[in-house]
Amino acid sequence: MIDSEKIQAFLSVVQYGNITNAANAVFTTQSHLSKQLRSLEEEVGTQLILRSKGHSEISLTPQGKEFLAIARKWEGIMDDFNQVRYTTSVTEISIGALERFNSFTLRDFYRDILKNHKNIRIDSHTRHSREIYAMMESQQLDLGLVSLIYPVSNIMIKPLFSETMYVISSPASDLPPIVKPSDLDPELEIYSRWSDDFEIWHDQLWPGREYRLYVGTCSMTPFYLDEPGRWAIVPVSALHSMKEICDFTVHRLSEPYPDHKVYLLEQKKNNSSREKEIIQFRNRLIEYLENKHLQL
Repeated sequence: MIDSEKIQAFLSVVQYGNITNAANAVFTTQSHLSKQLRSLEEEVGTQLILRSKGHSEISLTPQGKEFLAIARKWEGIMDDFNQVRYTTSVTEISIGALERFNSFTLRDFYRDILKNHKNIRIDSHTRHSREIYAMMESQQLDLGLVSLIYPVSNIMIKPLFSETMYVISSPASDLPPIVKPSDLDPELEIYSRWSDDFEIWHDQLWPGREYRLYVGTCSMTPFYLDEPGRWAIVPVSALHSMKEICDFTVHRLSEPYPDHKVYLLEQKKNNSSREKEIIQFRNRLIEYLENKHLQL
């Protein structure tokens, strides 16, 4: 079988017009390139290049012209071969999660996937629980993280963990470590609606919805705790990462909201060719959440 290096030497000489220019372009010596060409001609059994004394430019023999067409086909085949050989197969996995999970809880998990699992592409969607269920049912998502249970037939629901809700306040506030609802001025609240149940519980303690500001995304919350007396209620899954953004004080509530449950959704029947990768991704996600510090 003809050595591929010899074919590359032949193509280089043809491309650059003479041995001197070709040798400079491919960072080798003229003598080495000439040796490769002579060896190629011996293996092919005929002269491919005409070498004329006193002329630096080369010309091809009729057989050389025929071989050039073959060599270019060979070069294209080798390019295709190397693309298959060195291109990693990438599997896309779609996951839907509540905003606090995508903004905070899953941040390091996504980083780990990006760094250590080059064969996985993450398609992340930030949605409310109802929207995630709908996307799961229409098979737009492989996995979902939600805080509510809905009756569905084609989706598996796995309880993952429960998380405690805490009061956070401006560092300049003089609130005690354990606060009573009466200690908190509802007109100074930075409010986030974490779930239907949370809203019912919240309205029983502070009826009238007199909060200072409603934020649609929990990542905004800590930025508005810059005035004494302002406060918010957040789940512990968001608490630790929020601390990296802004400084605030953490308090327990004397009438705590029942632990906030989090559930994993996955397709009950997955006939996709990606099933193996999805299961591996799911298992890594569960392991990450089990090891993550979800308490103060």
